[in-house]
Amino acid sequence: MASEDLQDQDLTLPVEPLFKGILSIAIINIINRKPMHGGEISQVLREKFQIGTPRAIIYVVLRKLEADGLLVSNWVIPESGPARRMYQISEEGLQYLKYARDKLKRSNEIIKILLDEKF
Repeated sequence: MASEDLQDQDLTLPVEPLFKGILSIAIINIINRKPMHGGEISQVLREKFQIGTPRAIIYVVLRKLEADGLLVSNWVIPESGPARRMYQISEEGLQYLKYARDKLKRSNEIIKILLDEKF
């Protein structure tokens, strides 16, 4: 089946493991810039990365990253509006982000080879 045929189909495939890893790295990278709540993270994923992940999945990833010690969170209660759980990167998260970026650079080299039409 040609890739054009796949693009025309409405495929509802489960999230691939590779994408899950990239989603986690993207979320950590976003939070590294400044602490954010889930809604803000979702918006940045859509606008910057063109990733339209359902918020429920984003919150699952956030909880896992926090459980793994890569993020920390606290509740912020503004004078108006709902309470929000704000996430920020931990020291361990900073180390992981550096490691993940190095691995992504290597993966990018491999992907470029795979996508090379001469390959």
